[in-house]
Amino acid sequence: MDKRVKKGLVSGAKVLVSGAILYVLLSKVDLNRVFSLLRNINLLYFFMACLLCVVSVCFVSKRWQLFISDDIPLSKLFSLNMIGLFFNNIMPGTTGGDAVKVFYVYKKTGSGLIAAGSVFMDRYIGLANIIFIGMAAMMFGLNRLAGTGVEFFTPAVTAAFVVGSFIVFGFRLGGRFASVAKFYEYFHLYMRNTKAIALSFMLTTAAQLIAIACVYLVAVGLGVNLGVLDLLIFVPVIILIASIPISISGLGLREGAFVLLFKRAGIAEETAIAISFGWYLTTLVASLPGFIFYLYNKTEADGEKTGDKVIESV
Repeated sequence: MDKRVKKGLVSGAKVLVSGAILYVLLSKVDLNRVFSLLRNINLLYFFMACLLCVVSVCFVSKRWQLFISDDIPLSKLFSLNMIGLFFNNIMPGTTGGDAVKVFYVYKKTGSGLIAAGSVFMDRYIGLANIIFIGMAAMMFGLNRLAGTGVEFFTPAVTAAFVVGSFIVFGFRLGGRFASVAKFYEYFHLYMRNTKAIALSFMLTTAAQLIAIACVYLVAVGLGVNLGVLDLLIFVPVIILIASIPISISGLGLREGAFVLLFKRAGIAEETAIAISFGWYLTTLVASLPGFIFYLYNKTEADGEKTGDKVIESV
């Protein structure tokens, strides 16, 4: 099957998943109430949440730098992460931005291993941290999550991640190929760097706490009073659920998780959906400067046509 056709089918499937979940959710609520809440959101709190989202990109950029080198300035990595965030928000899935980042790092370093390896390591450590925080939140608030199904979902994801990592990296599948062998060497080299791993976990945790603060600001802007404890327990689990790569940027999965979990805090379904949409909109608005960075980097980079092909092939 042609590669583009296959990607088109995958993207189409993600559109269907997001559409189906949103249809089920929205057909059961008062849409006028949802839109009324969003229309009347306090813009001060909304843009404060947008600003915090940009701040979290700074933390994530520093984390990425740990797996490249100081040769690439943090400001450059920040601009590339903003580009990635922008493409992740406008493309089906969450890997479009990664392809763009790999291309630009390759142009900067001339090393495909560093480009692809650093983006993978950044993603891998970020996911590991989300899973860790999600498990901690679940265990801490097990009584709040009991009966939702999440108390089984989170451990299952954790087990799958651990087993999958052991199989892939423990047995070094495909290691007989030179390019794959080099990647494994890169991966194990950084995994032995305990200082970098510890710092990356700290930076990711800071970014997750900022995400929780963003949800809090959106809720306050909508006139909703959410307990800090509920946010600390529910938001990490919601992020984990939304990270499942079967929908468009988590749309549908995120809203369903908000409804399912925040119902335990006495939040109406319409309000939970409004908070979820509001949070997504802050990420979308915060990512818009990424388009400006993209235009600048596209002009700066050599081989514009090659760059366009990389992006179009995502």
